[in-house]
Amino acid sequence: MRKSLLVAAALLPVLSQAAPVVTQPGPLMTLGPASTPQTGLSVLYNPASAETVIQEDDDYRWGYLGSTGFSVEMGDVNNFADDVNDLIDQLDRDDIGLNEGIELQDDWNNNLRQKIGADGYIKFDVQFVAPLAPLLVRSDFLGGVLSMDLVGGITGKGIILDETLEYSAATSSLETNTSLYLKSVQYTTLGLGYSHEMDNALMDIVNDHLEGRLLLGARANLYNLKLSKQVIGLQNIDDGDELADVIADDLTENQASSSQTGIDLGLIWEADHYHVGATLRNINEPEFDFGVVGVDCNNKSTNTSISNCFTAQYFVNEGRIAQNETHKMTSQASVDAAINSANKRWRLAASYDLQAMRDPVGDEYQWMTASAAYVSSSLFGMRVGLSENQVGSKLTMMNAGMTLFGVMNLDLRYSLDTTEVDGTEVPRTFGLNLGFESSF
Repeated sequence: MRKSLLVAAALLPVLSQAAPVVTQPGPLMTLGPASTPQTGLSVLYNPASAETVIQEDDDYRWGYLGSTGFSVEMGDVNNFADDVNDLIDQLDRDDIGLNEGIELQDDWNNNLRQKIGADGYIKFDVQFVAPLAPLLVRSDFLGGVLSMDLVGGITGKGIILDETLEYSAATSSLETNTSLYLKSVQYTTLGLGYSHEMDNALMDIVNDHLEGRLLLGARANLYNLKLSKQVIGLQNIDDGDELADVIADDLTENQASSSQTGIDLGLIWEADHYHVGATLRNINEPEFDFGVVGVDCNNKSTNTSISNCFTAQYFVNEGRIAQNETHKMTSQASVDAAINSANKRWRLAASYDLQAMRDPVGDEYQWMTASAAYVSSSLFGMRVGLSENQVGSKLTMMNAGMTLFGVMNLDLRYSLDTTEVDGTEVPRTFGLNLGFESSF
């Protein structure tokens, strides 16, 4: 029995054997990227925040066991996976009568094709923050705080390249070039950052009037990305093949790996009861190439891979997909602000991306977030938040999390937008994150 589309997509992270951060890790799943002393993970977004997440009389802070999370997102198409799985099953048959064949052909061409091809997709993200990360160390010699972290993950997205379905009376079967198109990225990021409080005569004058401090930060991100594209013709899958196995066969073969460095800059004005911040990420805009599809087809390892390669050539020639593709981490600016109690345990925060950009699998995003949080250093903390993508999917998500015993963080998110899976209404996106780190 062939694995379903949903199960195969869920296996994609396992098959890729890897685990950068598309979904915010740890408490940031709820709090968003606004700088906060409540988690050291803030340094992943604004490098200036290293000075805010470690107290002035502390020498270091670390992440204990790190953080692990996942999220899943589905397009605005009810029962998308079921309809695709049904089509795969019908393509296996060679006993379809004339009346049934014409009915199946018309239902796909006049109804399902437009719906699934336009809006149907499944997207998965699995990410981790390595144990001890982020590690922050205060250096008297350098006059600031150093940060180091290691994060990784995999993001995969599957869509349907729809084509006409035709019934063949001669073979009593259905024929189509309709294909599953998968894009995925395995990534790891080693981040090295530095945060420093500006301390000079001019700042002393400013501080006398505003009673705050100006923090500056810089961060170098060493990225390694393995980018892959696959076209899997639904007609090409032999009877008895597991869809997950077909994905695994071509994944590594279609993958390109490259390493680049991205530079982030950040600043924060911090006072006793508020802060405002700004971040400019990837100012040098590093670029990464995808693996090439639809080339050297006759030398592929299996008959199914050969067929899929020629199917990819077809869609390249039709202009539906690109044979060669480069992912560019375009520069993006964000601003954030917060108000808090004197001990910073109560906090209201918001952040906003000033430009839209695309993630490695091609989805556009520009996030707006808002959150409220309380945290106790010894026992219990809680937080709630709202995040909305201003472009692309335009999903709105509710977020909530809690901190137990000052070290364990559990956060979840779900969208207010819904879809149907197996006839049951579910959120279009859902995510969960578990992490352990030292409290502030």
